[in-house]
Amino acid sequence: MTIFFGSVSGRKGGIVNRRNHSFVMESKLHDVKGRVDYISSPKRQENLYAVFSNVEGSYWDLLAEQNQRDFAKSGTEGTCIEARELIIMLPPSLIDYDHELLLKYMTSKFLEKYDVGCCAALHHNKSKTNLHIHLIFSEREIRQEVERKIASRNMFYDETGKHVRTKKEILDEDGNLRPGCKVIKKGEVYETNFFHPKKEEFKSNAFLENMKQVMTDAINEIVKDENEKLQVFQKGGPYLATKKIGKNNPKEAEIKADNYLRQEWNRNVDRSLLTGASEVEVMMAKQSQIDEPVAESLRDHGQNPKLFTGILQKAVGYLRGFVEFLRETKYCDRDTEGNPLIDHDVRIDITPEPLPAKSKGKRPSSEKQEAEVMRLQQILNKMKKQEQKIYAIEKAIVKLEKDLKQVKKKWFHRKEQKELEGKIESKKVQLEKAKATLDLIPAQHGYQNALEVTKAMKVAKAELKKIQQAQKEWDASETKQEKLYLTIPANVRNVEKREVQERIGQKRSIHDRLEEKKQIVEQRPKKRSSRDVGAR
Repeated sequence: MTIFFGSVSGRKGGIVNRRNHSFVMESKLHDVKGRVDYISSPKRQENLYAVFSNVEGSYWDLLAEQNQRDFAKSGTEGTCIEARELIIMLPPSLIDYDHELLLKYMTSKFLEKYDVGCCAALHHNKSKTNLHIHLIFSEREIRQEVERKIASRNMFYDETGKHVRTKKEILDEDGNLRPGCKVIKKGEVYETNFFHPKKEEFKSNAFLENMKQVMTDAINEIVKDENEKLQVFQKGGPYLATKKIGKNNPKEAEIKADNYLRQEWNRNVDRSLLTGASEVEVMMAKQSQIDEPVAESLRDHGQNPKLFTGILQKAVGYLRGFVEFLRETKYCDRDTEGNPLIDHDVRIDITPEPLPAKSKGKRPSSEKQEAEVMRLQQILNKMKKQEQKIYAIEKAIVKLEKDLKQVKKKWFHRKEQKELEGKIESKKVQLEKAKATLDLIPAQHGYQNALEVTKAMKVAKAELKKIQQAQKEWDASETKQEKLYLTIPANVRNVEKREVQERIGQKRSIHDRLEEKKQIVEQRPKKRSSRDVGAR
C-alpha cells in the first residue's frame, strides 16, 4: 500500500466544488420505427407530457429501409443500427414549465448543430421521480434530390438481396429463377437513396461528450434554483461516476453495491477536501488506491466485478483513514516544508468499507410445517398405541391357549376347559376388532397404511428442517469485519521537536511546557518524610 499520510503540506483548507452532475446517455436503435412508436404513444406511456417531431412517420420507414440495405451490402456481422437515441435527465422543477415549449427548446439545441430528422418525447417514470427526454435522431441527412441508380446492364440478386455476378447463381437445377431472387434489367432503377451516408461524427465519443455539455448548458439557462444547476462529470477528477440501473437489469444488486461504494468514495473526497487536503493529494490517493490496482487486476484477471468491488472497499477505507490522519495532525507543529511534526505513533483505522447490509425480509415461518409434523405424529402415536393393544391381546391368547393345553391333560376339569375356550374366543373377537381399528386410523386421515404415514412424516420433517435452517441463517448475526489499522511512526522526538521550534522561531504551546515541567518533577529524587527519618 502506498503511504502518503506523512507528506501533507500546510494550508488553510481545501475547497469542495462538486455540484449535481448531468445525465445524458446515448443508445443504438435496431428498430427505429418501433422505438419512435413506443416513446410517442399515449397508450404505451403512462406519463407522456409532450411529443415533438420534425419529420413525418414515413421518414423512419425510408430510413430503416436504406440502413438495412446498406448494412446487408456491407457484409458486416451483427445487427444493423437504424438510428440513435439520447436520454436526457431533467431537474424536477422543470415539470412546472410549459411541456411543449420545454421539449421544443431542448430539441432545438440539438437541431442547431445537426440537420437531421428527429423525434422527441417528454416523460416521467412510473413513480414520477425521474423527468427525462427521449430524443431519437437519424445518423443521415436527407438528400435535397433523391438519388436513383440506373442499371448499365442486367443485375442479379439472390434471396438475401445480395448482388451476384451471373444469372446462373440465381437459377435452380431446372434453369428456373429461384423464389426470392430477382433480375433488374438494363436501364431500370436498381437502387433509390433518400439519405446521404451516415455521419461518422455520431459514432465518436466526442459527440456524446459534446451533447452532455450542450444539454447541461441548456438546462442551466432555464432553471431558477441555483441548487438545481448541473455540471458535466469530469472523468479525470477525484470523484467517481455512478452507474444508471436500467429497467429489469439482471445485475441490479451488483450495480447498487458498486454505486454505494462510489458514493462513499465521493463523500470521503468531500470530507478530505474540507478537512484540509489538496486536490493533488486526493488524486494521488485515487491513483494509488483505485487506478493502479484496477489496471493490475485487468491485466491479471480480466473483467471481474467482485475484484473491482474489493478494490473500492479498500480505497474508501484508505481515504477515510486519510481524513482521520488530517484531523489528528491538524494542530501539529510543522517543519519548514510544511510537513507535520509527529512526536508519537499515530494509529489510523483503514478498515475496508463494508457493503450495505442486505434486507433480510420477514423471518421464515415454520408454523405450517410444525403443525403438519404434529398432526402426523398424533396419527403415528394412535397407530402405535393400537398396535400395542393388539400385541397385548395376542399375548393373552397365547397364555390362555397354553393354560387350555394343560387343562386338557387333566381329568374331571371339563368346566374349567369350557371357561378357557370361551375366553380365547372372546379375545380373538377383540383381536379382530383391534386390527380393524388399526386399519381404520390411517384411512380416516387420507392414508392407506402405516407406510404412507411414515413416508409423509419423513417429508414433513425434511421440510421443517429446511425452514429451521433458513430461520437459523436469518437469526445469525452478520460477521463483523476485522478492523485494519495503519500505524504512522513518529518522525521527531520531543527534544528534536523543541530544537526545530527554536530554529524556526516558533513559540512552544502551553501543553508542551506543562508536559516538560511534569517530566522534570518526575525525574527529581523523592524527599524522605520525617516519619521515615524517626524510624531509622
